[in-house]
Amino acid sequence: MDFGFSPTANLRKTLIVRTCAVGDFVLNLPALVALQKAHRGARFTLVGNASTLELAGEFVAVDAIGSIEGPPWARLFYETIPDLEFDSAIVWMKDPIVADNLRASGIPNVIRADPFPEFGHAADHLLRSLKLARPALPDLWKPGSNDVVVHPGSGSAKKNWPHFEELMGRSSGIKPLPQNLSLVELADYLCRCRAFAGNDSGIAHLAAYLGCPTVALFGPTDPRIWGPIGRRSRIIWKTRLEDISVDEVLRMIIHE
Repeated sequence: MDFGFSPTANLRKTLIVRTCAVGDFVLNLPALVALQKAHRGARFTLVGNASTLELAGEFVAVDAIGSIEGPPWARLFYETIPDLEFDSAIVWMKDPIVADNLRASGIPNVIRADPFPEFGHAADHLLRSLKLARPALPDLWKPGSNDVVVHPGSGSAKKNWPHFEELMGRSSGIKPLPQNLSLVELADYLCRCRAFAGNDSGIAHLAAYLGCPTVALFGPTDPRIWGPIGRRSRIIWKTRLEDISVDEVLRMIIHE
């Protein structure tokens, strides 16, 4: 970790660099929310995967969102960018080059931290990098139907529970996730479902964080580090993902 950032630093205009998929960014939201609570007047420009970062605007004050692969931000991998008008920058990246070039670009307060934890939950690691406590989890769940939504996909085939078709066949109230929604639209939809069930995926992290009753199925990934966080989040974890039975998932969904 690169130090130099102080809790008393000016965060009026803060640049956040976080390159990640949906699930990892949802685990980053507590750190951003805690930062906003500690610095009420702070406004953020976020750079990374732009389609993922748009979710942040639902939780903190966002001025702009940029792609790390587009101008001018891609230049930070090899040179400075003159005339950047930020009071502070936070970079969650293992490689120090982007943070180094932001300092050399004239931003007075820059912190860089590895986004992956050496111990404990990933969300708490990100909070520790800012010396902030975990804020209260949001409760945005306003169920408007009896539908239980399932998402059988994830970022890796080895994380996919193989029994979703059987699960959906056991109840007419269990439906697949709608397609072609933006993250913000999807968040609104998940807030209105009765419950959600899915693999270790970004959508499961999103559903849980919003407060939707969530059943997340884990096998090869350790949920003590990467599990979804939320007021109504529950996890079934077995070494062999396929050993999680349909009956187990149904019982937990009914309990929810």
